[in-house]
Amino acid sequence: MTITRRLAARSGLSLVACSVLVATCAQAEVADSGFFQDATATLTARNYYFSRDFRDVPATAQSKQEEWAQGFILNFKSGYTPGPVGFGVDAIGLLGIKLDSSADRAGTGLLPGAFGDEAPDDYSRAGAALKVRVSKTELKIGELQPNLPVLTFSDIRLLPPTYSGASIVSQEIAGLTLQGGQMRATSLR
Repeated sequence: MTITRRLAARSGLSLVACSVLVATCAQAEVADSGFFQDATATLTARNYYFSRDFRDVPATAQSKQEEWAQGFILNFKSGYTPGPVGFGVDAIGLLGIKLDSSADRAGTGLLPGAFGDEAPDDYSRAGAALKVRVSKTELKIGELQPNLPVLTFSDIRLLPPTYSGASIVSQEIAGLTLQGGQMRATSLR
C-alpha cells in the first residue's frame, strides 16, 4: 500500500487507478504463471496380458496367441512463456518391456512382430510437440494425441498411438470451439 501511495503522489495518479493497475498486473501474472511453473509430468505403468485361443478354428497354423508385457508412459506438458504469444512443449516417452512371448505365440499386436517372429525384449519411442498460444487460440505441431470427433487415439493397448502433424483449437468466441488440423503419420505402438 505504501508503494501505491508513493506512485500516486509522484505521478499524479489517483489511489484507485493505482490499485486497479496493481490488481490487473497481479491477474496477468497469475494467468501467465510460466513455462516451468505450470508444467506437469505423469508416469503411468501398465501391465498387459493378452491370450487368444484358436484350437476351435480349423486349419490354422497357429493354435494360440499369448503375450505379456509391461509398459511405461511418461507425459510432460509445459506451461506457456509469459507474454501475448506464449510458447510451450508437450512431450511423451513410451517404453514397452516383454515379460513373456515366443515366436509360436506371437502376433497379438501387443508387442512388435508377427507370428513366427520373436518379439524384441523391449521397444521405445519418444516424441514432442511445440505449442503456441495467442489469446484463446492454441497451435500444436509435432507428436499429437488428438481426441476429436473424427480422429481419436485409442488408449486400449500397452502403449497409446500418436499422430504426427499439426492441430489448431480456437475458443475466441464464447460457447464456440473451432478445431482443425492435419495428421501425416501414425505410430501404433
